Formats: sequence, C-alpha cells, structure tokens
Amino acid sequence: MRIRLLAAVLAGSLASRAAGQTDVYIGVAARSGELQWGIGMPPFVVQGADAAAAEKAGRDIRDVVRQDLLFNGSFKPVAPPSAEAASDPRASAKEWKQARAGFVLSGTVSGEAGKLAVTCSLLDLNSGEAILERYYRADASNWRMIAHQISDDVVKQVTGKSGIARTRIAFVNDQTGDKELYVVDYDGAGLRRLTNDRSIVLLPRWSPDRKRLLYTSFKNRNPDIYEFNVETGRSRVFSARQGLNLAGGYSPDGSQLVLTLSLEKNPDVYLMDLSDGSLRPLTHDFGAAASPTFSPDGEQVAFVSDRSGNPEVHILDFSTGRTQRLTRLNWCDSPSWSPTGEWIVFAGRANNKDPMDLFLVDITGTHVRQLTHGEGTNEDPTWSPDGRFIAFTSTRNGKRRLYVMNADGSGTHPVADIPGNSFTPAWSP
Repeated sequence: MRIRLLAAVLAGSLASRAAGQTDVYIGVAARSGELQWGIGMPPFVVQGADAAAAEKAGRDIRDVVRQDLLFNGSFKPVAPPSAEAASDPRASAKEWKQARAGFVLSGTVSGEAGKLAVTCSLLDLNSGEAILERYYRADASNWRMIAHQISDDVVKQVTGKSGIARTRIAFVNDQTGDKELYVVDYDGAGLRRLTNDRSIVLLPRWSPDRKRLLYTSFKNRNPDIYEFNVETGRSRVFSARQGLNLAGGYSPDGSQLVLTLSLEKNPDVYLMDLSDGSLRPLTHDFGAAASPTFSPDGEQVAFVSDRSGNPEVHILDFSTGRTQRLTRLNWCDSPSWSPTGEWIVFAGRANNKDPMDLFLVDITGTHVRQLTHGEGTNEDPTWSPDGRFIAFTSTRNGKRRLYVMNADGSGTHPVADIPGNSFTPAWSP
C-alpha cells in the first residue's frame, strides 16, 4: 500500500523517468458559449528618432496583444474597415460599429537609445470616450512584457477580471539529460532554464507574489526542497529533512505551506507556519498521504490518500478537522484546487488498465467529469490564476509535452515546441 501511493506521489516526476457585456459559461468555464467583444486594432503610430526600431516594435507589440486577447476568448480583434477608420477611430465610430467593433485600441510607439515608450488608448465606441489611457516605458528588449501588460489592462478594464498574459508556467524538463527547472511565458515564449543541478528536479510551486519557486531536488542524494528566488536567480535549501520533502502549495496569504514529508516513514501531509518554520501534521493514519493543495479561501486542503485502499482525493476542513473522501476511482493523483473554489482537477484512471486522464470533481464529491479520454497519458494538471484554463502534460504526440486546454476540456494545444520531455507544470498566480 505504501509503495503504491509513494508511486502516486512521484507520478509525473520520478515515475516519468522511464517515459451584452456578460460572460456566459457552459459547464465549467466553457468558452464555447461566451459572448465576445469586438475590438478594433489599427496599426500603432510610430514616433521618435529611431523610427525603424519603433515600427518593428509596434508591429510586434500589436501582434502579441492581438494573440493575448484571442487566447482570452472574450475578445474578437477587428481589422480597420478603412484607412480613415484606422487613423481616426473616434470620427469613424459608425464605420467601426458596422464592422462589429465595440472598442478600438490605438497606440503610439517611440524608440530611442534602447528604450521603448508606448501610449495606448481604448475607445468605447458606444460612449465615444476613452475608457483606458496608459503610458508604458521599458528597455526595448522587454517589448513583449509591455504587450502583455497592455493586454491585461484591456482585459481588466473591459471584463473587470484580471488577465493572465503576464503569467508564467514553471515546469521540469529533461532536455539536458537531467531533470532541471524551467520557466516559460504562458504563451510559450521566453523559455528559460533556472537550475543546473545535474540531477532530478521535480514539483515546482510558486509563491503568491511570484517572486519565489519551491521545488524538490535530489542533487544532495535526498529529495530536499529548495527555494529559488526569481529576482536574484539564487536558490537555498528550504527543507532537508531525511526522506521525502515535497512542496504542496502556499496558502493564499503566503503565511503557510502544505507539504509532504516522510518523517515517520509513511508520507504524510504537514502544515508549515512560514513565520517560524513550525510543523503540524494534517494526516497521521495507516497508509500514505500526499499532493496537498490549498483551497482558494485557505480553509481547506485537498490531498491524495490510500487510507481506503486505492489512492483517492480527500478534503480536510481546518475548522472542523473532518476529512471527506471525494473520489472512488482506481487511482488518483496530483489534485489542484481551482482558483474559483468549485472544482478540483486531478489525474486518475477509473480502471486498472486505463491510461491516466484528467478529471474534475466538485467539492462535495457529487460530480466527477472526465476532461481527457485516453489521448496518451495525461497528468500534472495546474490551473491558470483566472480559473479558465488548465495546463498539464501529455504523451499524446509521443514525448511528454506541455499542453493547455479550456477548463471544460476543449481547445487543447501545446504550449510550445520544447525539446525533451516536460513534467509537473505550475502556473504562476
């Protein structure tokens, strides 16, 4: 029993070494029923001394903003209906409306001495007023982050919800022959390797402020947790207790951490107070427990335990101390609580001979929905911070790659063409 769940703890890590203006949702954040806002996007106007650099940056920024808004799903970019409409959207409001645009995003770009300055204005065609006006300045090399910031500002202004264009996905990859920690922008750009442990790295977890990453590394022959500072690029030992040290996740306020430790031989779930490092066991019964994940309100923890025989998803409520079993499958692993609180996504299989697939279970355990259906092995699910997308790994095209899908299981696509095999992604807040 212990061996079986220990395999579940390391599945996707050690085990993988061998291999109007209203959002309308259908099911779980389904995007097929969403209303879309048409948004006009004329070419950005070029200014400044370095016109050639500014012109290219303007094209690149506009293209990335367009892709961000398309990915969001709530926007449909509209091409300028005429040259006049592109140059003066306010005076051509009727023409834009006939093209089915509700907003027009205009911008100017200037470049000089390796710097970029971008000004954007979002015109509401119904009111005739600019509802967003922003100025952005950065090194020319950071043009992509300017684009993502513009996208997130537009999403927030129009939908009232935070965008995800500036988020990143941390994951493990073996392209060097070892398993190292990497990070990539949500859209597959900006791939960067963070560690050079020349060993086995697994299970990255972001801090709520996105400044730190916890991960487990075997570089000192024990599965110890390290903390990587994203700003300085340095790492330090976080937990080096004998046996398993696996980070589960931070509490929403960043004051606590749930983790898996094998202090008494069986893996168990512990709660760590980050102010003093003190530990409190959350599970301590026959069998093993692992893969803890906080609820978005910090009042509950979901985890996997084989106390009933097979590894199943359970919930522990802090206020009552009660534990509830949610699933009744052949195998469950890697639960991840949705940011909206209603659902927990996990990898599992209904029958012993089934491949690993992704499932949703509601917090009552009443409804279980299967998201993938045997397209290779599907594991390691992680939510986008807005709760509308799930990143995961899959072998559906041979090697193990990173994929993103809508939260209802539709729209699956690879994050990027990354060499090697990828494991255990974690989407940043």
